[in-house]
Amino acid sequence: MKNLTMLTAAILLTNCAILNKNSTEVDKASDVYKLSYIATSIGTSTALRQKPEWKDSFNLAYLSLDALINSRKITGILLREIISKLPVRELKSENAKIAIDNATMLFDLSVGDKINIEDNIYVMAASKGIRDGLKRALGY
Repeated sequence: MKNLTMLTAAILLTNCAILNKNSTEVDKASDVYKLSYIATSIGTSTALRQKPEWKDSFNLAYLSLDALINSRKITGILLREIISKLPVRELKSENAKIAIDNATMLFDLSVGDKINIEDNIYVMAASKGIRDGLKRALGY
């Protein structure tokens, strides 16, 4: 799992628009989406393998995000609030910690302080990536 995550990181970072000064906002938003999607699908899948009883929490996060995205009412504050309610910090498995930490590191390395995530285009991109990552991990 760790090698797959690091391989994904290497591939994305070599072509990452966020790191390119000549990239457009649309290019950067696309990368934010992809990174959010990868981090969420890996993290959620790993968490649910260890704690299947958490599925309801992840379903609620998916439904909340989907409603906010469809109504175009998502903000950085609301996104963080939804994510903060997920129980992933309680994971005990070393594999789960590695997968989530690597996914988070991938996002931080590529996005980090290079863009203002509070800009609407980036909040929407991150929200859609997280929602779609949840959707994939939940099997919708």
